[in-house]
Amino acid sequence: MQTDLAAVGSRLVDGMNLEDSRPTTLLEGDGVEEVLSSISTVKIEPHPPGTISRAVICNPVGKTIDAPYVIHDEAGLILLHLCQEKPEYLSSIARNLSKKGGSVRDASLVISRSFQDEECLDQSVGIIIQDIGIEGSFRIRISSDRGDEAPSDLSFQYFALAQGGLTEHHLGGRYLPQEIGLSEFVKLQNGCYPGQEIHARLDSRNPVTKRLVRIRCEEELEKKRLITEDGKLKIFTPFVDFFAHAIADEGVVDGVINHKGIDVEITTIHSAF
Repeated sequence: MQTDLAAVGSRLVDGMNLEDSRPTTLLEGDGVEEVLSSISTVKIEPHPPGTISRAVICNPVGKTIDAPYVIHDEAGLILLHLCQEKPEYLSSIARNLSKKGGSVRDASLVISRSFQDEECLDQSVGIIIQDIGIEGSFRIRISSDRGDEAPSDLSFQYFALAQGGLTEHHLGGRYLPQEIGLSEFVKLQNGCYPGQEIHARLDSRNPVTKRLVRIRCEEELEKKRLITEDGKLKIFTPFVDFFAHAIADEGVVDGVINHKGIDVEITTIHSAF
């Protein structure tokens, strides 16, 4: 079940320094927190430089487009996007910031992002996002020094998947934030953001019961949907080192189930990074 891409990812992880090549954006100008909050499910408050926040951006039907880390900087807000391509919602932010003399800049070429193992801490300069991954054993380093990190290509996605991270399979308007470990960032009191009406309706009438789980199975599964006595699981990512992500019904419990003679281990991911 381990693909060549997964093997490449594992070798890069062994180096403890893996470049994240997804886009990075700098928001400049007055009121950048207010502008970003207007499209985010959680309000972004003004904070001192070096503070780390998190935004979740949804489409009008409430499904997740992006969930960037937000770095508060003297120059503005730095968005570490989790989507693979430059997101379209930046054009809306640019229009709103331009009214206040602000701007949106592509910072991908001047800001380096890399994954590192917490056990291999060093004195390298930069901003550190700690306690990343299922076991909280990884960190993200943000620096203006490009360094000598190994390029990620697709291998970063597989590395992130194995550790509980969000990839293009989770984003792009495919799932509600509550379904992919982002429930803690849905704040209905934040005002009228894209998808807020849908989230409010679900909260009051039909709460979201599906959840993100990590499954481990040492044999190839024939189908991407498992039906158990307690409910269904929809596998929606590739298997990497025997792991994949799935969306599980409320009744499906954590633990090991036997599916047609194959043991499948299920673990809920309470907060995806």
